[in-house]
Amino acid sequence: MLLGAIGSTKKVKSVEVWGKKWFQQSYGNTYHKVRVYVNDELIGTSPITYGYGDSYLQTAKDLLIKKGYFPRALKKTNNLYSFFKDRNIKFKYYANDVKRERDLKDF
Repeated sequence: MLLGAIGSTKKVKSVEVWGKKWFQQSYGNTYHKVRVYVNDELIGTSPITYGYGDSYLQTAKDLLIKKGYFPRALKKTNNLYSFFKDRNIKFKYYANDVKRERDLKDF
């Protein structure tokens, strides 16, 4: 049985990652924030983090580990999609670009 966070007896059936990305034109940097849901329940929101492309998925992975979800197994994987697929856990992820830093902060 796949259990949720340490000490939890709830089985993990789904994981969903919502991301927002903002490109800082003045310095050419990209920042993101993520919200992670397990079984349709918000488990946490990351702070604003530097990283472009799909780096928001690494931030989501770190948040899952911090919250106690699959701590040893997740540390060993680089591909969240395959990790959850192999365990028959529904996994959805997506990120939107926002135009203003304020939109990222408000997420």
